[in-house]
Amino acid sequence: MKILVVDDSFLYLSMVETYLHEIPQISEVILCGRSEEVLEVTASKEVDIIIMDIIMPGITGYDLLKILRSDNKFDDVPIIMFTSLNDLDSYKKCYELGASDFINKPINVIEFQSRLKVAIQSKTSSNNYKKLLEISRKQNFELMEMNAKLKDTQFHLVQSEKMAAIGNLVAGIAHEINNPMGFVSSNFEILQKYFSRLREFITYIKSCYDNTSLENKLPEEVLIDEIRQLYKKLKIELILDELDGVISDSHNGVQRITAIIQSLRVFARSVQDDEKDTYNLNDILRQVMLISNNEIKYVAEVKTSIPEDFILYCNKVQIGQVFINILVNAAQAIKSQNRTDMGSITVVAEKDNNQLAVHFIDDGPGIPQEYLIKIFDPFFTTKEIGEGTGLGLSISYDIIVNKHNGTIKINSEVGKGTEFIVTLPINTSSKEDPFNV
Repeated sequence: MKILVVDDSFLYLSMVETYLHEIPQISEVILCGRSEEVLEVTASKEVDIIIMDIIMPGITGYDLLKILRSDNKFDDVPIIMFTSLNDLDSYKKCYELGASDFINKPINVIEFQSRLKVAIQSKTSSNNYKKLLEISRKQNFELMEMNAKLKDTQFHLVQSEKMAAIGNLVAGIAHEINNPMGFVSSNFEILQKYFSRLREFITYIKSCYDNTSLENKLPEEVLIDEIRQLYKKLKIELILDELDGVISDSHNGVQRITAIIQSLRVFARSVQDDEKDTYNLNDILRQVMLISNNEIKYVAEVKTSIPEDFILYCNKVQIGQVFINILVNAAQAIKSQNRTDMGSITVVAEKDNNQLAVHFIDDGPGIPQEYLIKIFDPFFTTKEIGEGTGLGLSISYDIIVNKHNGTIKINSEVGKGTEFIVTLPINTSSKEDPFNV
């Protein structure tokens, strides 16, 4: 936190600087002895909290407060007025101009540091909120950018089918995003409620400070008891205990959304056929599952048995497209059975000499023998009109056989299930065996 202190008294500037350095969250203290220099300082440096005197020669604290609050840059910057005035009109005027709080002269160390800690908490919450908003804006921009790129690639049949496949998954992806977004949104509502209670409590405490000079003030023991009762009523202790969890949950939700969008970006972009590199097979499958999860999780359990050191030299986007196609087809086949139990999809991999075979095994309805010889033919489909183009497996065959020099085979028995076997050569850009890495 960077704190700007404005006061025409060198003594108070030195005193405040000393007190501020005792607060660990504060990283930098900027001292300003002339109010005329404030705008120049804030133009060249970002500050998180401003403390300034009301009565100063030249530009007064009132004038400076009005100028700062007219600039959107300082909307969420707590501005604390530093004053020896104790009349209510002065307080009222400062609040009307946008002051966040007051610190009375002469300085009471406990009061000073307590008010600063409240301001720091307020600014920290505001910064976290802005970061979350920025992440949302960035993700929205990336989604818009990705959508534009996808539309530009529709000129090619393969890319068109790829986009159609992604289109079929959009509802599922939206559902996967809505889950974490739902509790992030819920947490914001909780934070708003907690902030309201904390503000109510802090406002009451402040009113106690403001009324200390009134003749009819309450006895100290009565005042302490009222504060204690309000503390219990507003459940401040519970709020403080839960805040870390609420913020942590929101952070995890944002990370989940980011992971989904990043995976979608990887498999949605257009690539050249020869754009290949070495990739971990498990990493590819994890991203594939993240995208296709909503299509599968309600109808089948997916089990994988793949060594973590299995490496492929491939076009990641194209291989991911093949895996998505096979997994989603398996899930849709299982779903068509209208069964009451969950289906099963097993993915296993094995190395044979210089080849790596990936097996996709499901316990779905199986494929009739007369269809097996047509399964990789362009436009062949057993789905209803409008539900499939018949290009998915044809494109998968082209990717595996023609673009990766591999094989794709199918074994199936009606009533027992289907197995797809994708075999790829373990070629790398170097002469090293990737399994010895």
